[in-house]
Amino acid sequence: MSRLKNNFPCAILEKMFKDATKHSLILLTALFLTFLWVENPFLVDFSLQLTAALIIFLVLAHKIFKIRSFLLTESTVSVISVALITSATGGLTSPFFFLNLFLLFELSLLLEPSIAIILTLSLMVFYLFTNQVGPSLYNLTAFLSFLFMTPLAYLVGNIYRKVINQRKEINNLSRKIENLEYGTEFPVIKS
Repeated sequence: MSRLKNNFPCAILEKMFKDATKHSLILLTALFLTFLWVENPFLVDFSLQLTAALIIFLVLAHKIFKIRSFLLTESTVSVISVALITSATGGLTSPFFFLNLFLLFELSLLLEPSIAIILTLSLMVFYLFTNQVGPSLYNLTAFLSFLFMTPLAYLVGNIYRKVINQRKEINNLSRKIENLEYGTEFPVIKS
């Protein structure tokens, strides 16, 4: 029994690593498909329509999927939508470019904090390969803003995870205290 307790943190870390890897691969695939869409001269004209269809799908999916699956669906739709909107409206010079930075925070809070690092690198590659990085100082500043916002998004995500874990621990300890006060191992139902 004590061996299982000693391996418990390792099992949690291993599951978190597997989840982060799985989520990263899904988001990278979504961004790659978005890249293919943006690079296709016929499909690029329908980027905003695809974004609208994805948002409608997201509203419908909210009723269908469980919360954990919906978070991944929401994150995937967010990545595709933000990349499509910024690409359709001017790339790095788009007035909607700030949505990319909000996306880093969203994914850091919804999924895992390490996703922000992976998404930053992949978005930088996305904008480089779609030839949206020009020689102007404004483009360079917008492009480098990813590097400055990523540590902040990662930090906020880690703090959020710690707060969630502390709340869970407080709830568990409260239940144990209640059980000790009533002298029973089973939860007491209060009416």
